Amino acid sequence: MNKIVISGYYGFNNLGDESILKAIISNLKSKLDNIDITVLSKDPNFTAKKHQVHAVDRMNIFKIINEIRKCDLLISGGGSLLQDVTSFRSIIYYLAVIAIGIIFNKKVMIYSQGMGPINRPINRWLTKQTLNTVDYISLRDHKSEKLLREIGVENKNIIVTADPVLGIVQKDRDLGKEILSKVGIKDFSKPTIGFAIRGREKTQNTIDVMANVAERLVEELGANVIFIPFHLGEDIEISDDIEKKTNEKVVFLRDKYNVDEMLSIIGNLNLLIGVRLHSLIFGAVMNTPLIAISYDPKINNFMEFIEEFVFCHINDLESEALFEEIKDKILNEESFRSNLGRKVKSLRDKLDKNEDIVGQLLNKD
Repeated sequence: MNKIVISGYYGFNNLGDESILKAIISNLKSKLDNIDITVLSKDPNFTAKKHQVHAVDRMNIFKIINEIRKCDLLISGGGSLLQDVTSFRSIIYYLAVIAIGIIFNKKVMIYSQGMGPINRPINRWLTKQTLNTVDYISLRDHKSEKLLREIGVENKNIIVTADPVLGIVQKDRDLGKEILSKVGIKDFSKPTIGFAIRGREKTQNTIDVMANVAERLVEELGANVIFIPFHLGEDIEISDDIEKKTNEKVVFLRDKYNVDEMLSIIGNLNLLIGVRLHSLIFGAVMNTPLIAISYDPKINNFMEFIEEFVFCHINDLESEALFEEIKDKILNEESFRSNLGRKVKSLRDKLDKNEDIVGQLLNKD
């Protein structure tokens, strides 16, 4: 039995990261035999029950060392783990976990990660030193590879695959339709438009623009408009602020949904306006036309990777321009769906490389 330890941002009630973990575990179990998986998690009981794996407290150094000491392979990923924008401690934590694997002479793989931004010189140096020592680096976009080369990573085993969530199978749309019906969406012959915003980017302009556009979509296009939280802990407050400025016809989801439920909800949309990366990836999985609003280079990297453009940066958001862009996407919906589906299929084919690498590392002396 091969033991695999997975390190990442798991157990934090973030749907994007939980979908990454779901995708990684599903891919590993479907393509590899005789594996035993342990996840480092903030909420080990939840993670173990939800994903049918072993899990330990990600902040308990003794348990971390014990699990890595016993494992055959340490996987770091996916997501944007190695960056120092949200905090200085975060990148140090993930590099330290990788270093423990290296110290115990374990096989270590970086799994479909997005890199950066890494701004502090000390963090760039630590990342270079650490990643030059791991066995394999799989990245989710070419900009991440460029960043690693810029900071001096010379590891020969680097490939670009895709975000693991793109490998999740499309979900039946009936479940999402049932959920939306319960919150007041009855007529699906109308354009159904979703907004997945991000609480940390809360500004008065964002609130005003989103509220204004939502109102106009209801009044001028007769659309169903839904605000969808991907991180309940962060996104509810900004949703509350927007709701105060809109009429009762705009719907705000407030329940916690699992990955399959959220994919099904997204699949019932004619268009998704996304600020959160994994809302855009969910849209791509479900072949839902997208408008991307960027707050971080990872949004730009993903959209470039699927050969689409970013509408604007969150700080440059304007209501009239966004409203016109939405009208254009709705008018040309089928063309956008066709192009998106073709591009995503080519990226899914690349994801099999990850499990090929895992298999090679587990069978390597």
